[in-house]
Amino acid sequence: MKRGKIQVLPETVSQKIAAGEVVERPASVVKELMENAIDAGATEIVVELQSGGLQSIRVADNGEGMVSEDVPLSLQRFATSKIREAEDLYAIETLGFRGEALPSIAAVSKLVLTTRHSNSISGTKVVSEGGEIKYLSETGSPVGTEVEVRDLFYNLPVRRRFLRSIRTELRYALQQFLRVGLAYPSITFKLIHDGRTLEELWRTDSPLVRIEAVLGKGVSHHLESIQQEENGIRVEGFVSLPSLSKGNGEGISLYVNRRYVKDRVIYKALLDAYQHILPAHRYPIAVLYLFLLPSSVDVNVHPTKAEVKFKEPERVYQTVWSCVRRVLEEVRPEEKDGSTHVGSPPLSKEELQPQLLFQKSPKPTFNRWKVEDVALKVEEGEKVSWEAEKQRPYRILGQIWGTYILCEAEEKLIFVDQHAAHERVLYERLKKRLDEKALVSEKLLLPLLIELSPEESLILDSTKDAFEAVGFEIEPMGKKLYAIRSLPPFVEPKEADQTVREMLEELSSFRKEGQEPEVLHALLISLACHSAVRANFPLRREEMEVLIGDLYPFNPSTTCPHGRPIYFFQSLDEMNRRFKRD
Repeated sequence: MKRGKIQVLPETVSQKIAAGEVVERPASVVKELMENAIDAGATEIVVELQSGGLQSIRVADNGEGMVSEDVPLSLQRFATSKIREAEDLYAIETLGFRGEALPSIAAVSKLVLTTRHSNSISGTKVVSEGGEIKYLSETGSPVGTEVEVRDLFYNLPVRRRFLRSIRTELRYALQQFLRVGLAYPSITFKLIHDGRTLEELWRTDSPLVRIEAVLGKGVSHHLESIQQEENGIRVEGFVSLPSLSKGNGEGISLYVNRRYVKDRVIYKALLDAYQHILPAHRYPIAVLYLFLLPSSVDVNVHPTKAEVKFKEPERVYQTVWSCVRRVLEEVRPEEKDGSTHVGSPPLSKEELQPQLLFQKSPKPTFNRWKVEDVALKVEEGEKVSWEAEKQRPYRILGQIWGTYILCEAEEKLIFVDQHAAHERVLYERLKKRLDEKALVSEKLLLPLLIELSPEESLILDSTKDAFEAVGFEIEPMGKKLYAIRSLPPFVEPKEADQTVREMLEELSSFRKEGQEPEVLHALLISLACHSAVRANFPLRREEMEVLIGDLYPFNPSTTCPHGRPIYFFQSLDEMNRRFKRD
């Protein structure tokens, strides 16, 4: 008789499957243990990592601790102090529950837990390997709990091979540490890596002080406070003024009842509130806390509790949108000013109207970028011969909306995006100079000081050699404070701060492991983008001539280094069809 294919998995296998849902990497352990400490009422939490958490993770707190009877139960699946009935799952007021993370962590590591309840004279120590308790005894310890996790995924070698480098895993752990820290300014947090204090967040009564400690003083000056309530939902936090934005959404931190979430409803409402305020593909900095009844949100829809499900998502969307929009509209006009892009001077209302700009200048001047020989310019003393244009296969007609260059070729029009085009030209020249080892730097008479966020500091420390290769000499001067001593000759000192931040921002979304060639490539793209002429920037005829000359011949497959098209063609046949001339 043929046997059936379906069978019940052994307990050891099912435990590892459950653990894999909760524990993805060392950062997952950091998050879960920090949240357990917060639920225990801790006011001080210390996280200590070795080798980015690959070797060990230790989280110690001064919370209420556990009595000896609860210690072995805490390592069993579905054992919890946070719920009693099924209905409790839909009104969770703590940072649990999903079967609890401690058993899942224990199932894939070698774990040592030491704890002492505030009413106990002595503490309890338990040693576990792969979820199996090996040792349980009474011990002396301070009030609170300490959990040490060693050799994560030691019993799942295939899973362990998927972990990244020490630097990458440390960065993920730092992100989780800072996310939790932003939610609880009243708690002191400390992060230690390989014996060195990496970050320390002192308890404070001011959320803005905590945000300043995490994001940096330069960011906090551009933030506007939100404290509003609508439709039974309280919205608190800070959102950035239009004077500050990023090229990605990684500056957005969203919390529901103090729990960090990645929620599409809140995220879309926030971005929609900035519509027509920020340019396309720019994102605000925001730290938003939503407070609503636990029964109106399900936090148990995702293994790591990173996603939630609202009972009335439309109400949440409308509340977030209106609260953020109201704050932005109430900002004084002078506070709204400030360019989000370097090199983009504000244009008058007349200049923003659709028009062809034919600007004649007997003596062309290109010092607006000061990018020397890698910039768009005409050599000094060189005379542009417009007669030569008659022999060329194209003719420049002018500039549209201060952003696009219009050219005429044989039986077609060519529309060129000036920023994308200039970015490609600069990137190719920078790349050539780097390959030829001809990229130089200029020593500054006085170093420029720059204060970075913890994540920016970590990225800079791990890519210091790449920055030096493209002409930046940056030295640490203290915690999160750096001195810029040398710059590439085409970067203005007054723009050095923003240039470095934009380059770090480019690397923050860089998902590869970070080998030097890829990092250098990303830095060159950022430098080219930063130095290129922007949209809404009128060009002189001579400048358009040089840029289009660098692009010719027109290859339809050519894109900017970010992959955007540089130009497109409009054929004469298509024009004739549109005007009914065929």
